[in-house]
Amino acid sequence: MNHLLKSLLIAASLISAPAAFAASPVTPVSASNNGIVLIDGADLSILFDGYIAPEGTPYQTDAVSWFGQVGSSGVTLDFDFGQLYTLSDVLIGVDHNDFYQVQVSLDGSVWNTLFTNLSFEGQSNFGSEIISSVAGDPEYQATIDFPTTVARYARIYAVGGDSAFSVSEVSFSGVAVVPEPETWALLIAGLGLIGAIAYRRS
Repeated sequence: MNHLLKSLLIAASLISAPAAFAASPVTPVSASNNGIVLIDGADLSILFDGYIAPEGTPYQTDAVSWFGQVGSSGVTLDFDFGQLYTLSDVLIGVDHNDFYQVQVSLDGSVWNTLFTNLSFEGQSNFGSEIISSVAGDPEYQATIDFPTTVARYARIYAVGGDSAFSVSEVSFSGVAVVPEPETWALLIAGLGLIGAIAYRRS
C-alpha cells in the first residue's frame, strides 16, 4: 500500500510540474482606488492594460496621477487577482523622480512589502520610468527583484518624491496556485493509470 501511495504522489508531482514553471502575465480582475484623489478621474484599468508608456513620456500621459498624497493602508492603488498566484516577476511604470512601495497580501488585510522603488534609480531623467525585476531585461533593477511569493492582492503607493506622482503600469508574472482544469484532468488520468497498473500487479 505504501508503494502504491508513493507512486501516486510521484505521478501527481510529475503531472502538475509543468504548470509550476509556466509563468505568464497575471491580470487583475479588478482595481480600486483607496483614498487617492486622482487627476482627471483616471481609469484604473490602464494600470494593467498591457500598454507601457515609453520612458520619458510626460508623467500624466497614459497614467494614473495624483498630487501630494503618500501613505500606506489609507492611500493606495489596489489590485485583486481573483485567486492565489505564485508571483515571480513584475514590471512597473512610474514617475521617474519619486519613491513607490509595492505590497502583497493573501487575504487583503495583512500586507507584506514586496519592494520599494527608489527615486532616480532607472535610466530616465524625465517623465515615465520603466523598471523590471526580470534578470537580463534592459530595464532590470535589482532593488525590485523579489523571491517568488504567493498572493491574491497587490497594492502600490507613493512614499516620497516631488509630490506629483503617477503610475502607468503594474504587470506581474506568475502561475495560478490552483491548477487549471486541463491540469486536473491530466492529473486524474495519470493517477487512474497508476492505480490500474498497481491493481493488476497485486
